[in-house]
Amino acid sequence: MLLNSFFKILSTSVQEEKTLVEVEINGGHEIFEGHFPGNPVVPGVCLVQMIRETIEVLQNKTFNLEKADEIKFMNMVIPEQSSKLTLEIQQRTKSENPYAYSIIITDGPTVFLKMKADFKEVKNEK
Repeated sequence: MLLNSFFKILSTSVQEEKTLVEVEINGGHEIFEGHFPGNPVVPGVCLVQMIRETIEVLQNKTFNLEKADEIKFMNMVIPEQSSKLTLEIQQRTKSENPYAYSIIITDGPTVFLKMKADFKEVKNEK
């Protein structure tokens, strides 16, 4: 889990049909010791994991990423320059999956990631 160590959720708001989630990246996280020392860049896989964990918080459920039709990395997230990001999460209503989303990660006018993803709820087996 990256929540509350690599990133934290600052706020959430709903605007029309999308949810905006402001997050803050921990620029001192140990991930940056290897990616890359002296020139930290957020790994793309961490952005995808951050999206999954944020959706889990919003839905209060556990998910697996089932399918990602599109993942476009538009710019590198450099925590020294962009530590606060906005996740724009919109449900894809034309999908049969109730957990199908279009997601955009931005900092102001800069777009870092665009993604269309389907998540599947993980049922607790007891």
